[in-house]
Amino acid sequence: MPPQGRYEEYSKKEISFIETELKDWFLTRRFGMERNMAVKQALDGSNFSGLSNANAAVDPAQKVLWGDLVHNKPELDDCLSTNGKQMKSDMYMKMFKDSTDLDHPCRLPGTGYLRCLQDNFKDMSKTRSMKCASFFGEFDACRQAMVAQQTQAVENALVKQDIADRRAKALFERRSILLDTQEH
Repeated sequence: MPPQGRYEEYSKKEISFIETELKDWFLTRRFGMERNMAVKQALDGSNFSGLSNANAAVDPAQKVLWGDLVHNKPELDDCLSTNGKQMKSDMYMKMFKDSTDLDHPCRLPGTGYLRCLQDNFKDMSKTRSMKCASFFGEFDACRQAMVAQQTQAVENALVKQDIADRRAKALFERRSILLDTQEH
């Protein structure tokens, strides 16, 4: 076979390979998008507010409690009545237990801190804060580790996706070059 014929045969095989790779990339991205949209739709349908609290249908009081549990310090204000403090501590505990399963790494430290709040709801804020400080420190460290882990996972997924997209772009450009050389 002459060199020109071998090059044309090689080009056809490479184009076929590239097209297979591009189809695989496209289907992978499409499947991922559809899966993620289905998960989001299911979570929205179940009124799952998530870490971002972007769901407008969520009660503002629940948003505040959720924000305290995830980012701030769950606390019982001194301006609340004794019954109000007890009710708020119970709301914190219920929301936390409903949001974490038994295997969640922050379940024990979080429950420990919130139980301390429940047990000491009659105390003034400073006294309660001193009694519960060690529990909160452990809970806060766990929360921060979870948020850092989630952030790292998102960054890794974005890097992986970017690499796949750049590879697909390079393959598409290579395919275009090969098709152009075949036509001439």
